[in-house]
Amino acid sequence: MTGPLDSSDPAAQERYQVRVDVGLDGARRIGASAHLLVWCDGLATEPVPLDALPPHLEVIDARCGAASAIAQRLLDLQAARGERTMVAVVAAGAPVQAPEGIPVEDLLLTGAVVDALGAVGIDATSPEAAVAAAGYQGLRGAVAHMLSASVGGRMLAASEGPDAVSAARARWESTELVVLREFDLTA
Repeated sequence: MTGPLDSSDPAAQERYQVRVDVGLDGARRIGASAHLLVWCDGLATEPVPLDALPPHLEVIDARCGAASAIAQRLLDLQAARGERTMVAVVAAGAPVQAPEGIPVEDLLLTGAVVDALGAVGIDATSPEAAVAAAGYQGLRGAVAHMLSASVGGRMLAASEGPDAVSAARARWESTELVVLREFDLTA
């Protein structure tokens, strides 16, 4: 017999408040029982696949500069609900349908969000989330280099030019909280 925080599918990470996975399939795995999904696309090469994400979730399009605002949004949602609120933090990968390779820029953004959640006391994290946060903490001073030197950054520069990477970095640093779909408290 399993308890309410146990899962018959370990990939769902349901026993943790903060979960991390990659790509659209990952979003479906860890988002099925979550309340908030944070989509982390460090280079924003594809639109957020909002219609393909579980319909009951609040969805945020992450920016590193808004990581603290994202953490506050989770706290506000948790207060409004009056109970523990689960968050799925997803590294987009490219292409989102079936990510190829390691999405360095997306994992760093994911780690920044998990780190901000931990800073406000939301620290019941899956091992996957803990690793993402540790990666960000260790590399936060090298983010600009990582964005341009990663496979994704180099591919973006090759296909769209170096200005595209600069634009991605400006988006990365933005403090704007971008909520694409709000959680329905009445559902």
